[in-house]
Amino acid sequence: MLEYIAISEFRERFSGGGENCIETHRETDKIPISVSQGGEGKIVRGIEMPNKGDDDADVPLMGGDPNRDPESGEEAMEGGEAKPPLRPAPIRYCHAGLNAVFLLFGKEYGWFAFCYLILATLCSVTTSIYTTWLFGCVVMMVFFATVFCFAGFQAVSGRYELARPLLGAGMAMFLTCILGGHFFREWSTHAGSQMFDNLDLASMPGKTKGYGKNAVFFWKEGSVDTGMQGAYKLCKDKLPVVGTCVYDYYCVAPIRSKSDTSGVVKAWAGILSHVSCDDRAFLTSAEREQWGDDARAGLGILRTHHWNLAIAAALNNTATEVDGAPLVEWTGDPTKQEREAWNTAWSVEFGIFGGYLLLLLVYSMMMGYASEAYPTSRKIADPDAKDLPSRRKLTPKS
Repeated sequence: MLEYIAISEFRERFSGGGENCIETHRETDKIPISVSQGGEGKIVRGIEMPNKGDDDADVPLMGGDPNRDPESGEEAMEGGEAKPPLRPAPIRYCHAGLNAVFLLFGKEYGWFAFCYLILATLCSVTTSIYTTWLFGCVVMMVFFATVFCFAGFQAVSGRYELARPLLGAGMAMFLTCILGGHFFREWSTHAGSQMFDNLDLASMPGKTKGYGKNAVFFWKEGSVDTGMQGAYKLCKDKLPVVGTCVYDYYCVAPIRSKSDTSGVVKAWAGILSHVSCDDRAFLTSAEREQWGDDARAGLGILRTHHWNLAIAAALNNTATEVDGAPLVEWTGDPTKQEREAWNTAWSVEFGIFGGYLLLLLVYSMMMGYASEAYPTSRKIADPDAKDLPSRRKLTPKS
């Protein structure tokens, strides 16, 4: 019940407030108070006031915040209940940041498609590493068929906001699974290979017998004897019109130590070239120039029939080789290919994932999700913040 009383009556009824506690009505020069007769005391603007006889009590300011409890200082909600305390600032800011990221990249539709893309890539690449690259591609096609059918069903049902990100994720699988899986497969073949360290040429054939492809060799001594080079020319492909061949050249040379004067070869260095082994282009190539370096390291090459023919041409009945002499690619850094494959694989994956997130950001801006990010995140970080003024819409002049 709203009641107007004179200033003198207010002082008589509620003593102890002083003149500063009085806020008069503009027109009547009286004090508006809300009086309730429930209980022993009186309620002024929802605050319990003392009876007329309580001279020692203080009267709160009439102009104060009616939603604040004078005893606890906490703000009150509707019905006189106190508001719950705010969460700690770091938690509110983290929540606001996550909400902004969630909205900027397509809400639940975009993030579902992105997580599905990561899952498909993980399964396909893992299959490529532990089995073969072809099986990894088969796993990718299973995921692609699933997402394509589901996205098509959503599009037919009219839910295009869900179908578009899923179709984009399906197209990105071809790059993340096929291209990325290729480089990860190449890395795994090098990373899982054998390693023979601190080898001695005299005892090496017995220790390295049965080595595998891309096995890593490190010697204590040794260099490539380019004066005893051998070669074998293979017609790889014959052109049907002109009748000429595309040749592969198998170039080999023995690895010897400086103190070895015998004619027994214990290891070979080999290069598969597309030009003749005595051609200037071959002699100035990076692989051939490494033969002149004291690298003492190499990658294993499996000896096939063509390599054996090249080795036989190098021996030329003037030298012999021990049984099981390994054939290697002479290089100063045998782990270079492994590192390059690893770095390239991750560059491909992160590049495609980043590009897909960029497309989701553009899609979110086109759909209007991005415009909700700042206002909602600002309200989460500061619930008491005032609402931003709405933008004025420009209407065309008639």
